[in-house]
Amino acid sequence: MTSVHTATPPVRRAAWGSPRRIRKIVAMLRGIAARAGRGVTARRNEVLLYHRAAAVRHELLELAALLESAEAPDQRCVAALHTLVTSGCDSPLYNWDIHESELRATLYYARAGLGRVAAG
Repeated sequence: MTSVHTATPPVRRAAWGSPRRIRKIVAMLRGIAARAGRGVTARRNEVLLYHRAAAVRHELLELAALLESAEAPDQRCVAALHTLVTSGCDSPLYNWDIHESELRATLYYARAGLGRVAAG
C-alpha cells in the first residue's frame, strides 16, 4: 500500500512580494478607499461594507502609499493586506460576522510592519 503525500507545497517567499502583486494590492486599497469616499451606498451585488471602509478610508490610502514605496515589504503584511482586500470570508471589509475591531487590528499590524520597513 502506498502513501499519498497530500501536504500543500510551501508558498514561495518571493510570490507575496512580487511587484505585480504589490501593484494589484495597492490598486485595490485605493479603489476601496475611493468607493468609500464617494458616500455611495452598497449596490445590489456588492459585498463591501461601505460604512467600515469609509471609517478607515485614510488608513487604506496611507497603507497603499507605504506599500507602494516599500522596497522589500514584510511578506506577512502583504499577505494580510491581500486577505483584507480580496477575501469575502476572512475580511472585516466584506464579512458582517467579523467584528470591526479586527479591521482596526489588521490595519495597525500592516502599518507597523510597513513602517518598520520604511524606517529601517
